[in-house]
Amino acid sequence: MKAIILAGGRSERFGSPKAFAMLNGKMFYQHIIDVLKATNVFNEIIISSNAELADQFKDVKVVVDDEEHQTKGPLAGIYSVMKQDFEAELFFVVSVDTPLITEKAVSTLYQFMVEHVIEDQLDIAGYEEDGYPIPTIAFYSPACLPVIARALESDDYSMKHVYDQVSSDWLDVHQVDTQPNWYENINYQEDLAKVRNQSL
Repeated sequence: MKAIILAGGRSERFGSPKAFAMLNGKMFYQHIIDVLKATNVFNEIIISSNAELADQFKDVKVVVDDEEHQTKGPLAGIYSVMKQDFEAELFFVVSVDTPLITEKAVSTLYQFMVEHVIEDQLDIAGYEEDGYPIPTIAFYSPACLPVIARALESDDYSMKHVYDQVSSDWLDVHQVDTQPNWYENINYQEDLAKVRNQSL
Protein backbone atom coordinates (compact mmCIF):
# COMPACT_ATOMS: atom_id res chain seq x y z
CA MET A 1 0.00 0.00 0.00
CA LYS A 2 1.27 3.42 -0.92
CA ALA A 3 0.78 6.92 0.42
CA ILE A 4 0.65 10.00 -1.78
CA ILE A 5 1.36 13.42 -0.30
CA LEU A 6 -0.10 16.06 -2.60
CA ALA A 7 2.41 18.91 -2.70
CA GLY A 8 2.16 20.42 -6.16
CA GLY A 9 -0.10 23.39 -5.52
CA ARG A 10 0.89 26.99 -6.13
CA SER A 11 0.19 28.04 -2.53
CA GLU A 12 -0.78 31.51 -3.73
CA ARG A 13 -2.89 32.30 -0.66
CA PHE A 14 -0.11 31.16 1.65
CA GLY A 15 2.59 33.15 -0.16
CA SER A 16 5.20 30.38 -0.46
CA PRO A 17 5.21 26.60 -1.03
CA LYS A 18 3.38 25.12 1.93
CA ALA A 19 5.35 21.87 1.78
CA PHE A 20 8.40 23.67 3.16
CA ALA A 21 6.69 25.81 5.80
CA MET A 22 8.05 25.11 9.27
CA LEU A 23 6.07 23.87 12.25
CA ASN A 24 7.79 22.80 15.47
CA GLY A 25 11.14 22.52 13.76
CA LYS A 26 10.06 20.43 10.78
CA MET A 27 8.64 21.15 7.36
CA PHE A 28 5.01 20.29 6.68
CA TYR A 29 5.87 17.38 4.41
CA GLN A 30 8.26 15.98 7.00
CA HIS A 31 5.55 16.03 9.67
CA ILE A 32 3.26 14.02 7.40
CA ILE A 33 5.97 11.53 6.43
CA ASP A 34 6.71 10.88 10.11
CA VAL A 35 3.03 10.23 10.81
CA LEU A 36 2.66 7.89 7.82
CA LYS A 37 5.76 5.92 8.80
CA ALA A 38 4.49 5.57 12.37
CA THR A 39 1.36 3.75 11.15
CA ASN A 40 3.46 0.90 9.69
CA VAL A 41 0.92 0.27 6.94
CA PHE A 42 2.66 1.84 3.92
CA ASN A 43 5.45 0.23 1.95
CA GLU A 44 6.17 3.46 0.08
CA ILE A 45 5.54 7.16 0.61
CA ILE A 46 5.53 9.37 -2.48
CA ILE A 47 5.46 13.13 -2.89
CA SER A 48 3.35 14.34 -5.80
CA SER A 49 4.65 17.74 -6.88
CA ASN A 50 5.66 19.91 -9.79
CA ALA A 51 8.96 20.26 -11.61
CA GLU A 52 9.83 23.55 -9.89
CA LEU A 53 9.67 22.06 -6.39
CA ALA A 54 10.69 18.45 -7.00
CA ASP A 55 14.41 18.85 -6.17
CA GLN A 56 13.71 20.52 -2.83
CA PHE A 57 12.29 17.41 -1.14
CA LYS A 58 14.83 15.31 0.74
CA ASP A 59 14.94 11.56 1.38
CA VAL A 60 11.63 10.76 -0.28
CA LYS A 61 10.48 9.66 -3.73
CA VAL A 62 8.97 12.48 -5.80
CA VAL A 63 6.69 12.03 -8.81
CA VAL A 64 6.16 15.08 -11.01
CA ASP A 65 2.71 15.57 -12.52
CA ASP A 66 2.38 14.52 -16.15
CA GLU A 67 3.07 17.49 -18.39
CA GLU A 68 -0.33 17.31 -20.06
CA HIS A 69 -2.17 17.49 -16.72
CA GLN A 70 0.09 19.62 -14.53
CA THR A 71 -2.36 22.51 -14.21
CA LYS A 72 -5.34 20.33 -13.32
CA GLY A 73 -5.11 20.23 -9.55
CA PRO A 74 -5.02 17.31 -7.08
CA LEU A 75 -6.46 14.78 -9.53
CA ALA A 76 -3.38 15.23 -11.72
CA GLY A 77 -1.12 14.37 -8.81
CA ILE A 78 -3.10 11.31 -7.83
CA TYR A 79 -3.27 10.10 -11.42
CA SER A 80 0.45 10.62 -12.08
CA VAL A 81 1.37 8.38 -9.13
CA MET A 82 -1.37 5.75 -9.44
CA LYS A 83 -0.72 5.04 -13.11
CA GLN A 84 2.86 4.01 -12.29
CA ASP A 85 1.79 1.12 -10.07
CA PHE A 86 -1.13 -1.03 -11.09
CA GLU A 87 -0.28 -3.62 -8.43
CA ALA A 88 -0.87 -1.48 -5.34
CA GLU A 89 -4.01 -2.53 -3.48
CA LEU A 90 -4.72 0.91 -2.06
CA PHE A 91 -3.39 4.47 -2.18
CA PHE A 92 -3.73 6.82 0.75
CA VAL A 93 -3.95 10.46 -0.34
CA VAL A 94 -3.22 13.40 1.95
CA SER A 95 -2.67 17.07 1.21
CA VAL A 96 0.61 18.58 2.37
CA ASP A 97 -1.22 21.48 3.99
CA THR A 98 -2.66 19.12 6.60
CA PRO A 99 0.45 18.83 8.82
CA LEU A 100 -1.57 18.26 12.00
CA ILE A 101 -2.83 14.87 10.81
CA THR A 102 -2.19 12.15 13.36
CA GLU A 103 -1.26 8.49 13.31
CA LYS A 104 -4.60 7.74 14.98
CA ALA A 105 -6.53 9.51 12.21
CA VAL A 106 -4.78 7.54 9.46
CA SER A 107 -5.11 4.23 11.30
CA THR A 108 -8.80 4.80 12.06
CA LEU A 109 -9.57 5.50 8.41
CA TYR A 110 -7.58 2.46 7.31
CA GLN A 111 -9.63 0.28 9.66
CA PHE A 112 -12.82 1.86 8.31
CA MET A 113 -11.73 1.08 4.74
CA VAL A 114 -10.84 -2.50 5.58
CA GLU A 115 -14.17 -3.09 7.31
CA HIS A 116 -16.20 -1.76 4.36
CA VAL A 117 -14.17 -2.46 1.22
CA ILE A 118 -15.42 -6.00 0.58
CA GLU A 119 -19.03 -5.73 1.74
CA ASP A 120 -19.65 -2.32 0.20
CA GLN A 121 -17.27 -2.68 -2.77
CA LEU A 122 -15.67 0.62 -1.79
CA ASP A 123 -13.42 2.52 -4.18
CA ILE A 124 -12.85 5.52 -1.90
CA ALA A 125 -12.97 5.81 1.88
CA GLY A 126 -12.29 9.24 3.28
CA TYR A 127 -13.14 11.73 5.96
CA GLU A 128 -15.94 14.25 5.98
CA GLU A 129 -16.80 17.27 8.10
CA ASP A 130 -20.44 18.25 8.63
CA GLY A 131 -21.43 16.02 5.73
CA TYR A 132 -18.88 17.50 3.30
CA PRO A 133 -16.31 14.99 1.99
CA ILE A 134 -12.61 15.73 2.37
CA PRO A 135 -11.21 13.81 -0.63
CA THR A 136 -7.64 14.89 0.15
CA ILE A 137 -7.65 12.70 3.26
CA ALA A 138 -8.80 9.40 1.78
CA PHE A 139 -7.94 5.91 0.60
CA TYR A 140 -8.35 5.23 -3.12
CA SER A 141 -8.48 1.88 -4.86
CA PRO A 142 -6.80 1.40 -8.27
CA ALA A 143 -10.31 1.08 -9.72
CA CYS A 144 -10.51 4.87 -9.52
CA LEU A 145 -7.75 5.33 -12.09
CA PRO A 146 -9.87 5.19 -15.28
CA VAL A 147 -12.46 7.48 -13.71
CA ILE A 148 -9.73 9.98 -12.81
CA ALA A 149 -8.30 9.70 -16.33
CA ARG A 150 -11.67 10.55 -17.86
CA ALA A 151 -12.09 13.49 -15.49
CA LEU A 152 -8.70 14.88 -16.49
CA GLU A 153 -9.67 14.66 -20.14
CA SER A 154 -12.92 16.51 -19.47
CA ASP A 155 -13.36 20.10 -18.40
CA ASP A 156 -14.20 19.14 -14.81
CA TYR A 157 -11.08 18.40 -12.76
CA SER A 158 -12.89 18.50 -9.43
CA MET A 159 -12.43 15.59 -7.05
CA LYS A 160 -16.22 15.51 -6.62
CA HIS A 161 -16.43 14.59 -10.29
CA VAL A 162 -14.58 11.39 -9.37
CA TYR A 163 -16.04 10.40 -6.02
CA ASP A 164 -19.59 10.88 -7.29
CA GLN A 165 -18.95 8.24 -9.97
CA VAL A 166 -17.49 5.50 -7.77
CA SER A 167 -18.48 3.73 -4.58
CA SER A 168 -17.40 5.97 -1.70
CA ASP A 169 -18.03 6.26 2.01
CA TRP A 170 -16.98 8.89 4.52
CA LEU A 171 -16.09 8.88 8.19
CA ASP A 172 -16.81 11.96 10.28
CA VAL A 173 -13.63 13.69 11.41
CA HIS A 174 -15.05 14.06 14.92
CA GLN A 175 -15.22 10.30 15.37
CA VAL A 176 -11.44 10.16 15.72
CA ASP A 177 -10.17 10.30 19.27
CA THR A 178 -7.26 12.61 18.61
CA GLN A 179 -6.48 16.34 18.66
CA PRO A 180 -9.57 18.29 17.52
CA ASN A 181 -8.04 20.26 14.62
CA TRP A 182 -6.00 17.44 13.09
CA TYR A 183 -7.77 17.63 9.71
CA GLU A 184 -7.63 21.39 9.15
CA ASN A 185 -5.89 22.85 6.11
CA ILE A 186 -3.36 25.59 6.66
CA ASN A 187 -4.15 27.97 3.80
CA TYR A 188 -2.86 31.29 5.09
CA GLN A 189 0.08 32.53 7.14
CA GLU A 190 -2.49 33.52 9.77
CA ASP A 191 -3.59 29.87 10.03
CA LEU A 192 -0.02 28.81 10.66
CA ALA A 193 0.49 31.52 13.27
CA LYS A 194 -2.64 30.33 15.08
CA VAL A 195 -1.41 26.72 15.12
CA ARG A 196 2.00 27.77 16.37
CA ASN A 197 0.42 29.74 19.20
CA GLN A 198 -1.74 26.77 20.17
CA SER A 199 1.30 24.48 20.35
CA LEU A 200 3.26 26.79 22.69
